[in-house]
Amino acid sequence: MAVDDDVHLAVEVTRVVPASGNLTVCGQQFWLGPVHAGRTITLWADTSVIHLLLNGARLKTVPSRLTLDHLRQLLADDGQPAGPPPIATGPAEPGGPIEVDRLVTANGLIALAGRQHPISYHLAGRRITARLDHGVLHILDTDRNLLRSLPNPLTRTDLARLRDARPAGPPPAPARDAQRVDRRVSSRGSLVIAGQRIHPGIAHAGRTVTVEAADATFRIYDGDQLLTEVARTTTKPIARFKARKPQGPQTRTGQAQ
Repeated sequence: MAVDDDVHLAVEVTRVVPASGNLTVCGQQFWLGPVHAGRTITLWADTSVIHLLLNGARLKTVPSRLTLDHLRQLLADDGQPAGPPPIATGPAEPGGPIEVDRLVTANGLIALAGRQHPISYHLAGRRITARLDHGVLHILDTDRNLLRSLPNPLTRTDLARLRDARPAGPPPAPARDAQRVDRRVSSRGSLVIAGQRIHPGIAHAGRTVTVEAADATFRIYDGDQLLTEVARTTTKPIARFKARKPQGPQTRTGQAQ
């Protein structure tokens, strides 16, 4: 393959993350953290950008400090000619889902469109991916596992000026250990699960909704729409899995039918 004249050369290589979590390729360092120690990472690299992927899922994208000589050396060693970039770098499709990477503050906040938004105290100090898909804000970890889902707090104007936004990857799958049960919202807009009362709102009275019990939260869905997510304050097990059917008017014993 003649690469001397190929100024658009891109190379893919795989490397194992050392115990320190600091991966180095051709003198450029990539901090992945000890949590990824021992894992095999794929690097898609050209002279402008480097994508780091784990099992096909993007971990991060950074500016490239590699020269054409570096890429040729990687190709001569154990690299392979790369195909198209695994992550789109152009503008997102208008109205389509987008993602941004953020560091959660000590107060459990992330910065979006110039404002701080609460996501959870227990995520403080972690780097996450915020996936904004219409009315839902998905919080993903660096392996794209779903940590929690929240109502999207941003307007269309906010989304248009969101810093470092990119077209979103595939939607996250629900947590494998999440337990899903049905509940009927009462006439006062509430439901009870494991002894804990939750208020989806009077607008949903009489509807059967799905409650997803995962990690330390309860998520309430009406179909695919997330209504609310609240912290789990009960330690009781879930004993009922189906919504009770509404009962008809009661009659007294001995009353004529």
